[in-house]
Amino acid sequence: MAKSELLLAVNQIAADRNLPREIVLEVLKGALATVFRRMTDVGSTQAVDVEIDLETGQIRVFLQKTVVERVEDPRHEISLEEARRIRPDIRVGEIIRLDVTPANFAQRIAAQNVRQIVLQRIREAERDYLYRYFSEQEGEIVHGVVQAVTPQGATVLLAQGRAEAILPRNQMVPGERLQPHQRIRAYLAEVRQTPRGPQLILSRSHKNLIRRLLETEVPEIYNGLVEIKAIAREPGQRTKVAVAATQPNIDAVGACIGQRGMRIQNLVHELGGEKIDVIEWHPDPAIFIAKALSPARVLTVHLFEEKRSERTAQVVVPDDQLSLAIGREGLNARLAARLTGWRIDIHSLTEALEQWLPRVADPELQERMGEAARLIPAMQEALARHKSQPGLPWSADELRDARTFLEAAYQAYMARREAERARRRAQKAIRVEAPEIPLEKPEPVPQETELAWAAEEAPVLEPAATVELAPSIPETAPEPVALETVESPLSGETVLEARTELPVPEPARESQMEPPIPEPAQELSEAPFPIFPEPERVTIQEDEEEEEAEEEEEEIRRRKKAGKGKERRRVRYEIDYEDETWLRRMRGGRVRDWLEE
Repeated sequence: MAKSELLLAVNQIAADRNLPREIVLEVLKGALATVFRRMTDVGSTQAVDVEIDLETGQIRVFLQKTVVERVEDPRHEISLEEARRIRPDIRVGEIIRLDVTPANFAQRIAAQNVRQIVLQRIREAERDYLYRYFSEQEGEIVHGVVQAVTPQGATVLLAQGRAEAILPRNQMVPGERLQPHQRIRAYLAEVRQTPRGPQLILSRSHKNLIRRLLETEVPEIYNGLVEIKAIAREPGQRTKVAVAATQPNIDAVGACIGQRGMRIQNLVHELGGEKIDVIEWHPDPAIFIAKALSPARVLTVHLFEEKRSERTAQVVVPDDQLSLAIGREGLNARLAARLTGWRIDIHSLTEALEQWLPRVADPELQERMGEAARLIPAMQEALARHKSQPGLPWSADELRDARTFLEAAYQAYMARREAERARRRAQKAIRVEAPEIPLEKPEPVPQETELAWAAEEAPVLEPAATVELAPSIPETAPEPVALETVESPLSGETVLEARTELPVPEPARESQMEPPIPEPAQELSEAPFPIFPEPERVTIQEDEEEEEAEEEEEEIRRRKKAGKGKERRRVRYEIDYEDETWLRRMRGGRVRDWLEE
């Protein structure tokens, strides 16, 4: 094959497929290696290298083998002696390339044999090349031409028709109507690898589309002089962009808008009339929130930050600015909340005064407000006047005084809350640092019933006399025991002392008397009042009943948890056994036979 013919063929394929010449050359080498394996007995596991000289058109085929002392696999190994005939300085373990090009290899190759392999390999190479190319472009803006529009979306041709992309309906701007052969710019949201090639997903509703369009239209953003801090977008309606300058003496908002608004108008035209608000970013959340609610004028912003997930900003605006701050269907407030990351509650001035005036009735808050507390009567009068006359506009002086009052009330409220939190933290720290002192369990004070029972059971002692047990208990019931409270001289506690006057039984006969209990004689005044512990009551039956009840409850809970605890309603039906319809509906013949009998 002549030199010019080979070069022309490679260049023609590269131009038709929009592929680099190097990729086409690699595909051609792989196809020639496959044809060589088919012509010879070379296995698919052997390494075959094909070299093509574009200057001369010469094709050479090489096999790679490993140099060994003793050959065990001739297809992959070669002896050291044979290898040194080709290259004298080779050693054992090295790889040698053997030239195995058949005679007249280029002339013997049938064009039809190579054509199918080359076309298949080129298609595979083209898919891999497109996937790598668009994977690098993911997250960027791509230019394309609308090919077709369907209810499911639109098909867009990219890169001079090299690839087809899908623009789903949910990724299109609401209300936008695309026409065939229309040139558009879209955001490449996702690149998927499929057996048929890369699948490209476009989006025109993604908020990063605004970022990439601003980088294209505003050189200061592309060069890094202006930074985009946050973007909040409602596709087709409104977009808010927060920008900040990275260097002093640079107007970030003016650079994005451009002279006479030319730069921002290009974006609005590209997005089909979607409004774009450019806002200057500020590190103070209160100031940033006030700017994010533009074009509405904000009086005050009160921040209540319990946790990051519960950050709330209470915004106060004049009564005539409330609808403008909220926006149509809450659009302006919703975009401001997304842009700042705060939950925003918007109140009119009248509502804010109704909320804060009852709070500042506390003398502590008035003391913390300082000089601003003198505005309370004036705010009460202004609130009463505007409530009695709805629609009455607030004057500039009233707005200034209201702002001063609300700011002072908010600062006083937050200062008191912080002081209360500090006090609680200090108390908690003291409790944690204080050592735990084990407390001794005090002995239980005998109750009145226990003392009465002990008095009845206690033996009666006489001074300087021994006590002998009576042979029998008298039938007459003892008189009630009189209890008196006596202060113990040792512990200083008040205890109950039983004073009894029980009749001493007459001594019985010696034959009927039991042997006396040998106890030393004690005087009544010196003997302490005997306190006996309450006997343990045996409640075995009650405990067993309680355990059975607990087991039944546990079984009911377990069955309910398993879905088997539902009580089935048992309904008794009155059946007319003479009704043939009922008999026909019965399954089986047992009931019918029994009825016949």
